[in-house]
Amino acid sequence: MEREDQTGKKQKRTAARKRFALRPVRLLLLAAVVAAAACLIRCGFFGGEEKEQTTVLTSSQLAEVLKISELSVYKVTFNGVAAVNDEEGDLLYNVAYEAKVNVGFDTEELFVSVDETDAADKKIVVTLPEMEVIDAVVDPGSLDYIFAKKRANTDDVSATAFPACKADAEEECRANPLIFEQAMENAVNTIRGLTQPLLEQYADYSLKIVDKGGVTYE
Repeated sequence: MEREDQTGKKQKRTAARKRFALRPVRLLLLAAVVAAAACLIRCGFFGGEEKEQTTVLTSSQLAEVLKISELSVYKVTFNGVAAVNDEEGDLLYNVAYEAKVNVGFDTEELFVSVDETDAADKKIVVTLPEMEVIDAVVDPGSLDYIFAKKRANTDDVSATAFPACKADAEEECRANPLIFEQAMENAVNTIRGLTQPLLEQYADYSLKIVDKGGVTYE
């Protein structure tokens, strides 16, 4: 009985270690996305006096040029505790871990267009897709086990621990809106920075960034 009490206290202390550490990641791939988009906008929209202006750049055209299916714009370092149960649902062990989770979006859903409805206020419009968890990479050296059942303490315990930690990290990150807000902020700031030279060259156009929910970032 005393041993069970000690195990329970140790599990509570380990569970209390779960925390987030948010770290921005350099947005090199996003730079490639927007640079390519800006090039296409410049050539398609402002290609020259002899060419008819094109007013819409579709997401399919952009995907064809970029050939990128997923884009990571934010990296989360996450410390958590995953519970592993047996087939009957009884706890086998808890495992503390550290994982790096990449958050981003599907670039095939990135949409760029031009709104020339108001000749005095023409806009380049970038519509960003929803942010999502792309993957989670668990650090094998960070695993720390607390066994509830002695039979679970085997040489190949990591075979069940790794997928459990990965799933736990992804689930916890999906439930944290702050992560997705920061990822969206990173994407918006990068697009603004990379399109600024284009906007300076064509002063009669302004940039409008929106997400699928209709929120505008200007």
